[in-house]
Amino acid sequence: MPPSPSEWPVTPLEPDVVVRVGRSMPVLSPEIEACVASHWEAALAKHPSLYNGRVFCADVIGPDVISGHWSEYRRVLAQMREPDLYGPQMLRPLAVVGLLRTLDGIVTGQRSEHSIYLPGYWQGAPAGNVESREGEAEIDLAAQLLAECHEELGLTEADCQVGGCLLACEHPRTHIVDIGMDLTTTLDFEGLKERCRRLGNAEYQALKLVQPDTELPERLVPTLSAMLEQTR
Repeated sequence: MPPSPSEWPVTPLEPDVVVRVGRSMPVLSPEIEACVASHWEAALAKHPSLYNGRVFCADVIGPDVISGHWSEYRRVLAQMREPDLYGPQMLRPLAVVGLLRTLDGIVTGQRSEHSIYLPGYWQGAPAGNVESREGEAEIDLAAQLLAECHEELGLTEADCQVGGCLLACEHPRTHIVDIGMDLTTTLDFEGLKERCRRLGNAEYQALKLVQPDTELPERLVPTLSAMLEQTR
């Protein structure tokens, strides 16, 4: 279970914050490498479709600049399973999270009960790791969020517009850092649900529309709480 929202550190970001690669991926000791391999094999046994992609991890997070390095998803997963694995050299993997505004409200998505990370929790949608999809070395947060829109919700670039960054919110146990971003779509909520059902990847077991008088779910990822609070 995640900690209470007050325990998730939040860093306000400038809308045009820059993400830079500041160093190469560190070499692990043989002992830690063996632990990573063990956690990865155990995860593959339960989730055979897992892919060891290249993911970006932050070293320093500032309001204007985030610097870090490229790592591997299997290293991140090992830390999720064993939070103290890397000691003070913890990984802080970046993820993008949309504050998605339809014509009639803000969208939240409930993560699948089979998810590795926060199963069953409601979050901003779409959301996903900042990763190297085509071998690129530079990080474009807007492009990352648009890719998640297409994969998770079935939206095209013509359907939505990415705004500025809002904040960074860090899970204190796994150290995953969500970059909350403004996002709008030309669809209404019913149109979005139909598109997601037809073309999305089943990332969410349910979608919910948040309006000013909506009671929020109890199992809410604090990143979404922080974004909603910032926009009030």
